[in-house]
Amino acid sequence: MQIILDKNTILQPISKIVSITEKRSLMPILSNILIDFGKNITTVYSTDLEVSAISYIDFSSELERKVVVHGRKFLEILKELDSGDINFIFEDNVMTIKQKMTEISLSLQDPEEFPETKEITGKEEFVIPGSILLDMIDKVEFAVSVDETRYILTGMFMKGFDGGVSVVGTDGFRMALYQREIEGLKAFQGITIPKRSISEVERAIEESEDVKVTIDEKHIQFSTEKIKIISRTIEGNFPDYENVLPTGNMNTAGVERERFFRGLKKVSSIIGRSEPVKVTFSSGQMVIEAESDIGKAKEVIEVKYDGEETALNFNMKFLVDVVTHLESDEITISAPKTYGAVLFRTDETDKYKNIVMPIRI
Repeated sequence: MQIILDKNTILQPISKIVSITEKRSLMPILSNILIDFGKNITTVYSTDLEVSAISYIDFSSELERKVVVHGRKFLEILKELDSGDINFIFEDNVMTIKQKMTEISLSLQDPEEFPETKEITGKEEFVIPGSILLDMIDKVEFAVSVDETRYILTGMFMKGFDGGVSVVGTDGFRMALYQREIEGLKAFQGITIPKRSISEVERAIEESEDVKVTIDEKHIQFSTEKIKIISRTIEGNFPDYENVLPTGNMNTAGVERERFFRGLKKVSSIIGRSEPVKVTFSSGQMVIEAESDIGKAKEVIEVKYDGEETALNFNMKFLVDVVTHLESDEITISAPKTYGAVLFRTDETDKYKNIVMPIRI
């Protein structure tokens, strides 16, 4: 069997799903992708058993054939080839790739050994613009935990309400909550999507595409015309994030976002990425201070503040993450009179909120 495909026709669909292939050798077959050359369309499958992808190539073949090839090596080869047509020749368990003076052969695996990848049909289904979905992921992904001892926190929580959807990320020390209105969306029970899966969605989905989201009891599927990402959800009860939001923080400061960001970056130059930084609020100003074995740093910033003088210690990385994701000229910081969660938001919207727990020193 021989086929001819333009490089760009095959490169993009495969590049979007190869990252799912298993890097470790627990099940060698999971390092491969399955390419199904069909009479109507060519379909590519990738899975690590937890998250799977189905991608479509606009190519049909009179002779149907399924081939299983090492995903990452195949992608590397495609990237290095010149633009234009590529010749693929299939003989027994070998795929030969030819282009001009280049000839590369790859061993093929048995398609029967490749795990079956099924699309899901769920009880919940809605359509969301890709730009909104990607924005929602970006706003909370940074706060999702990487500590698997609290496995439920290693995913993004998504819950539907009438006319919109909420997403939450938290690691127990900070939390990001973002709500977006989506016309016609009905309420649905919350689910927790693994961080790895939402990273794959970010990689595969384009802003200009509409995304159909399908949810069943244990899976979620993100579908466009060109690709489907199917993921297991994390079982268990996500924390009651609404009760975590502080409501009585009376010490409130308004600070210029860019000035705050630059101040944090200056002071962080003498400490490690996740070391503590001291932030003191007093009348009309905020002082950022840090100290390490190599020296001290201090930055004074003018702010709108007339509350009690308050000094708090924070993980530097947490502050930088928050300031980076709050898209506004001014940030409002609300702190409690005693130790407790500090709320970061903007006056432009109450749909995006971040909280950070201070560090006790």
